[in-house]
Amino acid sequence: MTEVRLNGREIPVDTQTTREMLEDTPAEVYARLRQTTPIVRLEALGGRIVFTKAEDTTRVKTDAEHFWSSDTTSPMQRAFGGHTLMRKDGCPHLRERRAMAPALDPDHVQRWKPDFTRLTDRVMDDLAPHQSIDLLSSFAVPISAGYLKIVLGLDDAGKEQLFDWAQALVRGAMNGGFDPDIFAISDQANAEMDACFDRMSAKHRAAPDGSVLSEMTNAADPLEVTQIRTNMKICVGGAVIETRDALLSTIYGLLCNPDQLRHCKDSGSWDLACEEGLRWVAPIQASPRIVRKALVMRGLHIPEGETVMAVQASANHDEDTWDDPNCFDIHRASGDHQTFGEGAHRCLGADVYRLLAADIVLPRLFERFPALRLADQGAVTFKGFAFRGPTSLQVHLR
Repeated sequence: MTEVRLNGREIPVDTQTTREMLEDTPAEVYARLRQTTPIVRLEALGGRIVFTKAEDTTRVKTDAEHFWSSDTTSPMQRAFGGHTLMRKDGCPHLRERRAMAPALDPDHVQRWKPDFTRLTDRVMDDLAPHQSIDLLSSFAVPISAGYLKIVLGLDDAGKEQLFDWAQALVRGAMNGGFDPDIFAISDQANAEMDACFDRMSAKHRAAPDGSVLSEMTNAADPLEVTQIRTNMKICVGGAVIETRDALLSTIYGLLCNPDQLRHCKDSGSWDLACEEGLRWVAPIQASPRIVRKALVMRGLHIPEGETVMAVQASANHDEDTWDDPNCFDIHRASGDHQTFGEGAHRCLGADVYRLLAADIVLPRLFERFPALRLADQGAVTFKGFAFRGPTSLQVHLR
């Protein structure tokens, strides 16, 4: 460890970036950091080390010798009422991941296509009488909650609370000051979720339906009830917000580029739009890791024990990988975006989202409303450092 410290320089500190800049204009911040200090301590994040180049973020997520996820000291454990698989590595992580995996297998998720189609059609039926609507509240929110109800194996009561639960969990997980008032909100959400999951587990034991909760409940070697609960909360805390924002960003990108939208309509290449939307605005912008073993990267000493951030939102715009990365372009040369992560913690729900977005939501939305257009392109605002998407998306349907 001493030899590594002698060979590596101290990591530079960025005092220019503010938290507001990370919330409002992160692409500009990350473009500057990639060019000047690709590995840097951001004072705005309490001096946390941030990685912005695609090569480095990949290493942080895949180099298990030097980086891991295990952390029992973060507010996340307190906020989620337990130690989730996101903060575990090795065999403990793999056991819990395997318990969820059967429900999210690429072939298995196809069984939900009819349900996703009916859900999308019902939501669009509700839109049909209107001339103008906000796609966030009237479309993306009910689609996201409805599809997650199906995938997770919840009832209507659980579906109606998903966004409130997710917001409580996220706020609690980011409660670095361990404010008891913030934890009181996540505690209440935890009590409601635990009651819902326990209620639904009893139903799934009697009538399995292939959902995530059903698969975990009926596994030959089932997880402890506490772990079933906490890992269901991981799905709630990330997926419902992530799905909402990813759908909206992709729809906005298509509406701003009518030639690309026309290509998707003519060719059916909605998968290209889906992937470009995920790359263009990563709905989850960064992923934390712990430095397991000190190392040198780009000549800089990365100390053992530090919490670091691998910024996939920046990696997805790395000029060494992408041409004109700030542009939404479904025709760009292929490349692997990092939105769903890499390595052992790669998102299990990627195939479910792709089915929902590329096979159902995008084609059916633009088929049902062929004249769909933005009410005011310049009025659309994106916001968020942890989760990012449009704050609203006002459109005319006809």
